[in-house]
Amino acid sequence: MYKNLLTRCSSSPCVNIVRSKAKGVTILNPGADYLPRNGVPSSNKPIKVNLESGKQYSWCSCGLTKTEPFCDGSHRCEGITTLRPIKFQVEKSGDYFLCNCKQTATRPICDRAHGRLVVPPRDVNATRFVVFGDNSPVYEGVARNLGYKPKSGGFQ
Repeated sequence: MYKNLLTRCSSSPCVNIVRSKAKGVTILNPGADYLPRNGVPSSNKPIKVNLESGKQYSWCSCGLTKTEPFCDGSHRCEGITTLRPIKFQVEKSGDYFLCNCKQTATRPICDRAHGRLVVPPRDVNATRFVVFGDNSPVYEGVARNLGYKPKSGGFQ
């Protein structure tokens, strides 16, 4: 059984072509599209690019390229990343918005996922969480409004 399968594949080339979740886009290397991690966002806005039908493009999925949104091979450096570019073709020539935040579910086309990204604070010293101590007037006021009763020096 396996011998027949191997001879069938060796006589004709086995080509993996998968239709992307985005309309009009064909992914040529589906293994790269199914990697579990997303790349480093290079910007939070998509890039409008004129693409020709039938031509092969390599969209950078790691975010390390200098030629956004296309791959320049930056991922090849040892120990940098295991992400690979998404090789694709479009069915119709025209303008497409390619994702730059690398969080899209419809790679390489933007699905506006950049609107859901958590933006880190601009101030380096800012914290992500606000911490109140036990003797904080804010904590006491909120605890009273919620109906907590003071017990052994604190709210329980």
